[in-house]
Amino acid sequence: MRNPLAPVSVNSLSLSFSKSEFSEYIGASRVSMLAHSMFGSWHLTAGMESLTFDEMEGYNDDGLTAEGSSFAAGTIATQLGIARTFNSLSAGLTLRYANQNIEDYNENGILLDGGVKYDLLKYFSFGAIFSNFGWIKANKKEVAPLSVQAGITGTCPLILGFTSAFSADLYRRNDFGEPELRSGLEIMYKELFSMRFGYPISSEETNALSAGFAINLGFADIEYAYQNRTALKANHIFGIGLYF
Repeated sequence: MRNPLAPVSVNSLSLSFSKSEFSEYIGASRVSMLAHSMFGSWHLTAGMESLTFDEMEGYNDDGLTAEGSSFAAGTIATQLGIARTFNSLSAGLTLRYANQNIEDYNENGILLDGGVKYDLLKYFSFGAIFSNFGWIKANKKEVAPLSVQAGITGTCPLILGFTSAFSADLYRRNDFGEPELRSGLEIMYKELFSMRFGYPISSEETNALSAGFAINLGFADIEYAYQNRTALKANHIFGIGLYF
């Protein structure tokens, strides 16, 4: 839902849903919905996303667990996006409103995501995306977790209708200590099936392999991904897209 360039690959009315199930270490789930439509050469999107945490144990003023006490936390966001392809150049912008609450404490934010991609020759493309640029209203000063990702993707036709794509991106977030090199490999069979693998390279990640697949049924896409990161542990992402 966060990639502002994703709509340019879809040329029909569509509706997609995804759900992320995090590990017991996190105790949370995330659900998102995104609608896509065309207006001439422009791609228009509208979506909603919610992140809900399991009930958390409460604590007293001494920092000890308060028996029988608990509190809830979660985030909800809505967004509107626009994107377009200009010959070899694609660009997109997404505007989001987000609300985060921990019991009776609330934060609100207006955030902007944007990206550009340039296709070079036939088999290479360069792209850059920024996320969470904007303003947060809270009781104390808060800075939005701005992130930037830029890299290159190369595709190569294989035998028997297979195609491969390899990507290498440099990712940086303003509340992380150092940049992260993200590598990815996708093996596609025509437009029917694909396998995806990813691995981030940084001092904070030692066993962070991700993998997934996608099946194209013509009227629908079915996707699954597994991720294992130091901060989030293992989690599963399920998705479905419907085309009209």
